[in-house]
Amino acid sequence: MMRAFFLFSILTGIIAISSCSDDRETTTASRIDMIEAVYSSVELEPLDLYKVNASISGYMDDQKVKEGDMVKAGDLLFVLTNEPAKLNEENAALTYELVRETLEGQSNVMEEMRLELKIARLKAQNDSMNFFRIKALREKNAASQFEYDNSALAYELSSNNVKTLKKRIYRKEIELKNQMGQSRNALNASKLRTNDYFIRSNRNGKIYQVNKEKGEYVNMQELLALIGDQNEFKLKMLIDEVDISKVSIGQKVLVTLEAYKDKVFEATISEIAPKMDERTQTFAVEARFKKQPVKLYMGLTGEGNIVINEKGSALVIPREYLQPGNKVETDKGMVTVKTGLSNWSYIEILSGLSENQVIYKPK
Repeated sequence: MMRAFFLFSILTGIIAISSCSDDRETTTASRIDMIEAVYSSVELEPLDLYKVNASISGYMDDQKVKEGDMVKAGDLLFVLTNEPAKLNEENAALTYELVRETLEGQSNVMEEMRLELKIARLKAQNDSMNFFRIKALREKNAASQFEYDNSALAYELSSNNVKTLKKRIYRKEIELKNQMGQSRNALNASKLRTNDYFIRSNRNGKIYQVNKEKGEYVNMQELLALIGDQNEFKLKMLIDEVDISKVSIGQKVLVTLEAYKDKVFEATISEIAPKMDERTQTFAVEARFKKQPVKLYMGLTGEGNIVINEKGSALVIPREYLQPGNKVETDKGMVTVKTGLSNWSYIEILSGLSENQVIYKPK
């Protein structure tokens, strides 16, 4: 009885092992058109996206556009409160006009000084004639020494006065020209500051986003709106640093979008950021559709596969069937295989397995 029980136990164990073996998942090596790709999520962005910023702080006084509007370069988008800027510009204009009038006006200071110089020259000329007349008389003892000394002193004083006035006029003219230049610059700078309160578009495009409304406070350099191309879009991708060496300009990208789940679109890599984002450890990569869908929106998401290699009729197995050391389990036990291309689902087998050979999924 004990021997019979022992044999029964062995048979039960064998049946259990066979049953367990029969329950394991299997597959076969098969041939497919293999694509090796680098995966990335994608997000759509209008071509030539432009961020409208405020270069000055203030309250939103007027909003000329709304989301969805089409604008042209130079169109007025927003107006910030600019009363202080207006007053500064008016004061700068008054200062400039005052200096200009002083230098170039009908009754300007320079004309007065030149008239003064003209009178001084006439006096010097008269004093000169008087001096030489008395000098001639003195040589004939027809004039006293006192008269001679007085005429000489008057001639010297008037001559020096002419020289002094010339220098004063020269200095004053330079001073006023400098003041006018400075006041002109101040006026131009004030006008530029005033223009900063009028925020305009620098390109043609569509308003995709508006972040501020009338009455709200706007900080300097704060994003006010997004403007981009109405018709053309680009694909934004983030590629991990371990894969970036496989990516090149011009490579094909197979794209699926959540808005078009049953379709695959082809795109081409157009730009690769030269520097890694240290925060995300990724590189920004852009691609352009070869033929984009008819209707697209900013912010649409999907998936992209950057094609690294393609091979027709490649012998492959599911990735989860490959075990450490490049081994797979067959009916004859573990065998070592040589692998080739791979993607998220399959890995190519170059040698070690034959087509339709059964393999077991690891436990």
